[in-house]
Amino acid sequence: MASPLIARFLLAGIACAASGAAFAETWEGDQRAGLLQFTAIQAGAKFTGAFKRFKVRLEYDAKDPAKGKLHVTVPTASVDTADAERDEIIRSADFFRTGEYPEAVFHAEGFERDGAGFVARGELTIRGITQAASVRFALKPAGKRLSMKGSAELRRLPFGIGQGEWESTEWIGDEVGVRFDLKLRPAPGAASP
Repeated sequence: MASPLIARFLLAGIACAASGAAFAETWEGDQRAGLLQFTAIQAGAKFTGAFKRFKVRLEYDAKDPAKGKLHVTVPTASVDTADAERDEIIRSADFFRTGEYPEAVFHAEGFERDGAGFVARGELTIRGITQAASVRFALKPAGKRLSMKGSAELRRLPFGIGQGEWESTEWIGDEVGVRFDLKLRPAPGAASP
């Protein structure tokens, strides 16, 4: 007889599309078992940064992805581009303005199938400005956890990231790529089948 964990994956449809009755699974993760990176262009050269702190909560029903929910919270002061001077500028009032707006938040309700993965269309709030945003991701079992890998393409200027001289895309590009590789665990208190 299959273990409870294997049965949960099978029922969730993550490991096997032909599963039993549908139910929502709730998972969560953070920086201790994951990576949240971004890439941008500065002076014509690509650079990569990461956020050292973040929290993710995923609700997923394989039989009905439209009921899925994804909530991500990122303390923006945790930015790290391996350049202390650049990091201070990114935290400043001209960029994230972390003193007044300490978190970036993405929230989506309802997933659409996209090939072997999903698209979550929701809202991203940075610097108190909310814009529509989409995240593409794939899910698969990873031992007792759930692997969630994906990406998003964003633009910084609609969020007011880069004020004054930094508004020009001559030195810093408008496009920002986001990539994540997470290991989610069952949320405490989540209902079991």
